[in-house]
Amino acid sequence: MISRVAISVPASTANLGPGFDTFGLALDMRSTYAVEVLPTGEQSRIHYEGMGADVLNEKGFKFVRDVLDHYEHAEAVHLPPMSINVDTGIPLTRGLGSSASAIVGFLTCFDVIVHGQLDTGKILKYAIGIEGHPDNVAASLVGGFIIAASDKSEVAYMRVVPQNLKVVVTVPSSFLSTRKARACLPDSYSRKDAVFNIGRASMLSASIFSGNYDLLSFALHDRLHERYREKLITGFHEVSHAAVRAGAYGSFLSGAGPSIAALAEPAKAEKIGKAMQKAMVQLDAGAETFVLDVSAQGVIVLSTKDVQA
Repeated sequence: MISRVAISVPASTANLGPGFDTFGLALDMRSTYAVEVLPTGEQSRIHYEGMGADVLNEKGFKFVRDVLDHYEHAEAVHLPPMSINVDTGIPLTRGLGSSASAIVGFLTCFDVIVHGQLDTGKILKYAIGIEGHPDNVAASLVGGFIIAASDKSEVAYMRVVPQNLKVVVTVPSSFLSTRKARACLPDSYSRKDAVFNIGRASMLSASIFSGNYDLLSFALHDRLHERYREKLITGFHEVSHAAVRAGAYGSFLSGAGPSIAALAEPAKAEKIGKAMQKAMVQLDAGAETFVLDVSAQGVIVLSTKDVQA
């Protein structure tokens, strides 16, 4: 058994417009997780630093306990007491995959402690079992742009690392729970809207896999979730329009929101970021804008220590 492990996990943006619960893109914004096995008889403990640490130190242990219970049940093992330290570099409840990153992070640490190595396929299956859909967890686990699908018995994904592409993200200071964002969605859709999204999602995946981004502005449109969620998002239209006017390929709601993201060529990314931030300032709404690279790597194991060392 490994006695100590430290890993790094990226944030992610999901859906990318038409790819609802299917498309994910890993971002160069990371949280780190360090887990150390404690002597028998001690109590497990967890400590958070970084973004949202106050909230997480108050409420975060139940989340970890739920992930641990899922892992122990799936593996038919019982882990020893552990000291867990998390440095959160991902804004919470902002549509940047903070919960998916944490699920992947904790599962990876537990699995490395038990087995000494990372089994990507197994962790993805377990993570989907907790998160409910594969887009964010797959992107955080393996990096790059992900098309993922799953059912009760099978998980499949395809991956590519887009070149010459920046992701500009405006992160509002306000929270939006995923539960609230999902509650506003309809139970069914028209054939017209379904066909619209099939076409856009197909075009978007072809554009990113081929590296031909000319049709991204056409492909990033959606009719399954953004039109229903936009009323919950301060500045969605203003920031999106500002991004496109400044030269972005296109913009979209990041995950369930409230963050708003745009895809851009590197030379225009800073200008686009300033335009998006200015749009929020003009609305007198608090926000921070980041210009991010796509993360080519998902989980990175930073260090391990064997129990005998």
